[in-house]
Parts: sequence; C-alpha cells; structure tokens
Amino acid sequence: MVRTVHETKMNETKRIPDPRFQTNVLSLIAPTLLLAAAWVPGGAAVGQDGQPEVAPAAASEPAVEYASPRAAMGAFLRGVGSGNPIGDWEVVRTVLQELPDGTLPEKGSVARLKWTLDRAELVELEEFPDKGDPALFTAREWLWSPYSHNPAVNRVGIEVRFVEQGTHWLIAASVFERVDEWWKAVQNEPIVGEVFESLAPLDRLHWKIREVLPPSLLAESFLIENWQWLALLILVVLGVVLDRLVCAVIKRVAGRVANDERLSLDRSVFGNFERPFGIFVTALVLKSGLPLVGVDPQFDTILSVAAGFVLGVSGVWASFRLVDVVCGFLAARARLSVNRFDDMLVPLLRRTLKILLSILFLVYLASFLSEDLMGIVAGLSIGSLAVGFAAKDSIENLFGTFTVLLDKPFQLGDWITVGDIDGTVEQVGFRSTRVRTFYNSIISVPNSRFISAHVDNWGSRRYRRIKATLGLTYDTPPEKIEAFCEAVRELIRTHPYTRKDSFHVYLNSFADSSLGIMLYCFVETPDWSTELRERHRLFNDILRVAEELKVSFAFPTQTLHMVQPADLEHPDRPADAVAGVEAGRGVGRGVAERGLAPFGGNRPPPVVID
Repeated sequence: MVRTVHETKMNETKRIPDPRFQTNVLSLIAPTLLLAAAWVPGGAAVGQDGQPEVAPAAASEPAVEYASPRAAMGAFLRGVGSGNPIGDWEVVRTVLQELPDGTLPEKGSVARLKWTLDRAELVELEEFPDKGDPALFTAREWLWSPYSHNPAVNRVGIEVRFVEQGTHWLIAASVFERVDEWWKAVQNEPIVGEVFESLAPLDRLHWKIREVLPPSLLAESFLIENWQWLALLILVVLGVVLDRLVCAVIKRVAGRVANDERLSLDRSVFGNFERPFGIFVTALVLKSGLPLVGVDPQFDTILSVAAGFVLGVSGVWASFRLVDVVCGFLAARARLSVNRFDDMLVPLLRRTLKILLSILFLVYLASFLSEDLMGIVAGLSIGSLAVGFAAKDSIENLFGTFTVLLDKPFQLGDWITVGDIDGTVEQVGFRSTRVRTFYNSIISVPNSRFISAHVDNWGSRRYRRIKATLGLTYDTPPEKIEAFCEAVRELIRTHPYTRKDSFHVYLNSFADSSLGIMLYCFVETPDWSTELRERHRLFNDILRVAEELKVSFAFPTQTLHMVQPADLEHPDRPADAVAGVEAGRGVGRGVAERGLAPFGGNRPPPVVID
C-alpha cells in the first residue's frame, strides 16, 4: 500500500471547470411545455420502501478508461458534478467497488463524499498516480489523504482508498463506511474557495444560504434539515401563486380568443382551458427549485420523481388542449374552403399529434425507471420491430391511410363503391375509414383494402348521367315523333344544369307495346340531391311537352282481336313474290327520298350538337 500525505499546499491552485451546468427553465413558455417536460432529467427508480433502488454493478469498461487512480478519480469527478443531484450516475457507478453484499454504495453516500472533499481542497488530478507510475508497479491499493488549510478538516482524517481489480482501479467500498462520519464532522465548515467558484449558480446559492442560517434551522428533522422543510414550503406557496396568476392570464386570453367571431372556434374546447398550464407551472417551480434546496439525494429522488411525473402529465394535458384549439381553427378554415380534402386531413392531424404526444410522454415516464435513455430508445426500436411482425394487418392499414392521403381517391362526403360496400365517406382514421351506407348504418372499411381494391368514386363525377326510354304509343305519327324528339332536345339545351355538348334523343326501339325514344343526357350538379331535383324538373317538362303535342305514352296492353272473314282478304296483294319485292323496294325508296329531301338528297353530315 502506498500512502501519500501532502504537508504543504500552494495558496493558488488551478481551477478545474465543472462539466455540469444546471439551467433554470422557469422562462419556458406554454407552446414548449412538452419539450420542457421531456428533457427534465428523470430520477432513479424508487423501491417499495420509498428509497431509491440500488442499481446493479456496471459492465466492465475498456481497460484504458480507469487503468489508474488518476483515471478513476477523474471519472468520479466528471460524473458526480456538484453532488446534488449527481450529474451522471452511470459514469460514477463504474468507479465504485461493490459493497460486501454485492451492491454499490448509495447515491447519498457518494454525494456526501463529494461534499466532504469540497471542504478539504480542490482536487488536483496530478496528485494521483497515472498508468505507468512506479508507485503502482507492485501496489494493489493506493491511499490519498487531502490536505486542507482548515485544521478542523485535517483533524477528521479523511482518506480515500483506491483498489485494483483486474485492470481497473476503483474507489474502495471501505471509504463509504466512514463517509457519514466525515460529513458530520465537516458539514458546517466552508467550501474551499476554488471549489465554490466552480459550482453551478443554484448550488452556490444553496451553500451561501446554509452559511447564514442559525444552527436551529440546520438541525435535521425527519430526513432533511429544518430550513429545507421551510424552503420546500416556500416553493409550494410560490408555485400556487404562479398557478393562480398563470391561470388568470390564460383564462382571460382564452376568453378573448373564444369570443372572436373571425376565428369561428368551438367554445367548448376552452372550458377549464387554463387548468393544465397552472399545474405545469407549479410542478416546474418545484422541479427547478430542488437543486436550490439541496436535500439529501435519496429524498431528492422521491421529490424529483413526483414533480417530474406531474410535470409530464400536465405538459401532455396542456399540449392536448393546444392541439384541440389549433385543429379547431384549422377545421373552421377547412369548412370554408372548397377543397374537402382539408376536412379529411384535420381530424387525422389531430389524432396523429395526440398519439405522438402520448408516445413522448411514455418515453419521458420510462426515464424515471431507468437512467439509460438510449437503452430505452433501443428497447422501443426492438419492441417496435417485434410488434411490426405481429401486427402485419395494422401496418397494412397504416400504409392504406398513406394511400388515401397521397392518392386522394376520395374525400369526405363522397359517395363511393368499394366491392360490395356502397355509401358516403364520413371519417378517415389510421386503421379504417367509416362509410355511411344508404340505409344509414356505419361500415368501417380497413384502409388496407384501398391499396388493392377498385374504388368507384361517384362523388368525383363532374357530370351525372340521365338515361331513360320514353315509350310512345304505336299510333303516334312519325311527324309527331320528330316533333316530340326535337322538343325534348330543346329542353336539354335550355335547362340550366344540363350538359349542352353531349345528349341524344332518338327513336331507338320497337318494344312490345311502345315505340322506344332513347333519352341520353348529363346534368352538372354538385351532389345527389341537386341531381334528383334537376332530373325531376326535366322529366316534368317532358310530360308537359307530350301534353302540348298531344303525344301519348304507352303502357303494357294486350288487345284481343277477333278475326273476321273480311280480314283474310288482301285485294292489294302482289301477284307473286317477285312482284312483292319490287313493290317493297319502291315504297322504301320513296320514303327514304322524302326523308333526305331536307339535305338535297345527299348523305346527311355527322351529328353536331349546338
């Protein structure tokens, strides 16, 4: 064992910058609530007895990292920071020797060792042997005793022992068996000037407060000192005051926004709108003020976890309220726009943001159970991969949602047909799309179906077809048929909603009991209701035209004809078949020539709709 005791010390020593710097986050504003909550450092897990669970021993680090007492002490100083709370416990635990029961020293003991050394001297790493130092050739242990200008500290006999385990040097477990004794002896002594200047602002303020307090307030009562109970009470009162102030301001602003008719917002979303913001501010005050109070790390863990949990819950709650307001504003604007795609996108955006906020809150909450945030993220990645294989259908539905959003096969309110499903689109979600059928039921169609299925979007039609057969009686003269067809064409030309460049009205068939007039046209209407109205208007006008032209519509009839002897005689019958053919040709030629007379006997040109 090599023992090093410093007899003299230079008055001026080099300052070692503290790598840990705490930031007061009281100036954060409401829109950044979740980010503030997500990045507040999480506490350690708390066991059933209310004490922090002791983490298991860390895995072995590379040999070069702690291959000497100097490397081990440097890692200890980097990790412990000011000691309240410990800056990086994952680094500190790698330089601690296990206790006889196989666990590591508690955080409170580690912090008290740092506080004890702060009252002795500014630790200079040059005082510790490095790898290759002759003092370590045969030694398996090394002892360091700080020297202080304060005789009261020197009388305590502080000794920090290092032991070699394999290729690593660790702070011996025996050090922490005496650390409480040392701390009780030096806790009322001042911190070394160089160390004090290297502390974070809140830590410096904490120790300055302690220096001016009377002994009665420094006395310990139920886990922490009396003045710390008083400081916690002040923080609670300050948080409540700020809660009331913030709630009053936000309530006033929210009331003005809700009553602004230009924004067209749903006033129901502003009910008790300010409550989560007030709770968030209260929790933020407590969380930010804990370093100033400087309670024992064990008690600090409990308070930090409680305040952090409330901070996260209120942050998500407030963020949900903001999402509702913003999406409500976007929904109001979407209702005023012609593009119905916005009506479909806003509800989906609302659900997406809330799901993301919930996931961030779960990650933030998981940080309380483990200080290894990267491990949590890695675990989520592996878990999401496993869930992905197990939830193949859900992933297909998600890609179906992307298909609906990117390809836009339909919009809200469109009448669509997908397979045997026929109805109007009411809502598009992550997993399924809700379709309101024409018998007023709701069918949830998995979005994966839209990837491969044929979607017939009746709602995207610009023109809606009208196709019908108008049956006239067989006794209608050809001239009246021509007049009737032309009258119907004129109706189509003059009706406000009919398509003027594509329509057909012609004698098209000889049915059993009627002459079939084909009506084929289109109406340009925005919805089905308007289509029905204009179809009704057109059909009614056709009935009026038939009434004025004295044209009768046929209906299925059967006539019983009693054959008389005179009916069997045909005095105009051709002499034979050849004569009949010649007579038929003459009649047909005459009728055709009379029909072509308006065109000068020439071939009529193609139909041009004007």
